[in-house]
Amino acid sequence: MPVKTSSAIKNPLSIGILGGGQLARFLVEKGQNLGLTMWVLSDSKNDPAAQVTNHWVKGNPNDSNDISEFLKNVSILTFESEFADVNLVQKAATKKLQIFPSLSDIKAFQDRFLQKTLLETHQITTSPFLKVSSTDELNRSGEFFNYRYVLKKRFGGYDGYGTFIVKNKTDHLKIVQSITDFKIGFIAEAFIPFEFECAATFFRNKKDQWTHTPLVFSKQSQSKCDYVYGPIDHIAFNKMKKKIKSLMKKIDYVGALTFEFFVNGNELIVNETAPRVHNSAHYTLDALSQDQFTLHLKSVMNWDLSIPIESRSKQFCMVNLVGSNENSVNIPYDVSGTLYWYGKTQNRSGRKMGHINYTSNNLSAQSLLKLAQKERNRFKI
Repeated sequence: MPVKTSSAIKNPLSIGILGGGQLARFLVEKGQNLGLTMWVLSDSKNDPAAQVTNHWVKGNPNDSNDISEFLKNVSILTFESEFADVNLVQKAATKKLQIFPSLSDIKAFQDRFLQKTLLETHQITTSPFLKVSSTDELNRSGEFFNYRYVLKKRFGGYDGYGTFIVKNKTDHLKIVQSITDFKIGFIAEAFIPFEFECAATFFRNKKDQWTHTPLVFSKQSQSKCDYVYGPIDHIAFNKMKKKIKSLMKKIDYVGALTFEFFVNGNELIVNETAPRVHNSAHYTLDALSQDQFTLHLKSVMNWDLSIPIESRSKQFCMVNLVGSNENSVNIPYDVSGTLYWYGKTQNRSGRKMGHINYTSNNLSAQSLLKLAQKERNRFKI
């Protein structure tokens, strides 16, 4: 006689993610822990997120037909990155589909000019900026900023891609000669001399509950996150938190929203924002009672965010494992930190292959970081 079975979860909730990289991988794993059915649309079954779900769909996240077919499986859609084609998603989405962050928010934050304008409108301190859509506007920007500025592509830039630092008139003239196509658009920002960089990630649900991660020191190397440690304090952080909370409420933002700051004395200046979970908060997987991926999913599900986030240790740090060649990596399995390997099938220069988290109640942040860097060198990545 056959055994009668039933679903382990009544009315399981399904969440779709556009993109299959490491951020999607962690979202899938944490979503499964929450009892959610996690769907992924990506190009290859070898993508990091595709490896950890039975609900992977082969397709191009920027193809309207693939998106339409994928969305038939899910009740909520969220994003691995801010570079989704908003128009394609809007065309493919049904009225019943919930999308978080909203497409209007994704559109605002994926365009650096709209992002900076939004910050300025809500009186959140950021560097002065100008829109650059032609050679004439680029030359005017050079003069305005006295030939010390940062030129960034409005769309698609991350980890330093599409960013050009201009320190003098000679640099400016080289940039003017090299850029002939302004179709994608640029912004020019004042060059900000800063002491160091830091970051924090904020979360909000539809009930207007709100929470955030601690402020962390963030070190960039070749325009990519090298390591973070914390928690750290800054005199302007409480004021900044209030402004960010107000911004998220006024635009009805739902999900994770990461802010990267320049520290200039007693001032916190927003460098960039990302409407998603973020590399700078990977330490939360071990250092906090709730990690960033769980908090993002709780936000988009409109679940309770009032439970306090508690630290599991006094100090923590995270070091990235970034490729510097195309050789296979020999992974040492006796590191004292917690290793997260992303499952990417090919190593290459500049590619984030994994990270290691460290926590301690005894070591200082600097001592913890030295240990992390020493162990990272053993990977010969």
